[in-house]
Amino acid sequence: MNTRRLLKATTAAAAAVAALTLGSPAAVASPAAAQAGPPAATASPASLSSSAAATATSVYIWATHVNVRYDGADADCVHYPSRGSCVKIVATVSRTRAEGICQHPGEEIVDGGYRNRWWTLLKLPDGTIGWVNNIYIQGGEKIAGVRDCGW
Repeated sequence: MNTRRLLKATTAAAAAVAALTLGSPAAVASPAAAQAGPPAATASPASLSSSAAATATSVYIWATHVNVRYDGADADCVHYPSRGSCVKIVATVSRTRAEGICQHPGEEIVDGGYRNRWWTLLKLPDGTIGWVNNIYIQGGEKIAGVRDCGW
């Protein structure tokens, strides 16, 4: 990966985690915005806005023992979610709801006769951030209401 791409992806990951961890004062100014969830991950800090909070979508992870993967220090994990680039398992979840921040194509996962190359960046109820392949999220190949990641 070239240095410019690495820097851009790392900056995007840092911005996403910072926005989700710290939140935006404008995002909690109204009860409707507070209930909408955390600001969504974006390609650069400049593109974060208070309206981004409204873009998080509640999703349901229907499967059991699903690994949630994330490694903010590895730009490949941010830019191309996969088991190989996101080796750090930050949580294992079963039949739970989470906030879908954005979705991005990555490694194609095959399970139970289904295939999917789309991954969703999630914020779990305990605040953990990580990727889950859409094959384990109720909805379809791409999850309706979850925006594409901006990188």
